[in-house]
Amino acid sequence: MIKFTNLTKRFGDHVVLNGLSLEFRDGQTTVILGSSGSGKSTMLRCINLLEIPSGGELQLGEFKINFDAQHKTSEYHPFRAHTGMVFQSFNLFPHLNVLQNVIEAPV
Repeated sequence: MIKFTNLTKRFGDHVVLNGLSLEFRDGQTTVILGSSGSGKSTMLRCINLLEIPSGGELQLGEFKINFDAQHKTSEYHPFRAHTGMVFQSFNLFPHLNVLQNVIEAPV
């Protein structure tokens, strides 16, 4: 399960995610749809902490972290150990198929 509670992400004065609360259950298929610049990629990058949220709470299974408090970078390791991200085509290896690109990091 992945759960956001009141998640906020700011880049300077620009608020990209403002109080986002939602839950993705295990085994659930979800489509994230929106116009360019609406925060889709930022939300995904917050899940694996490639972007550190400015506030709110993120839960990944039994791991939970509240971004309204200060944290050491080492506290993010349990989240990062249980997530992965396949980037869009410009970052894929052209000599590998889709499955090979997806399993490259865990292998």
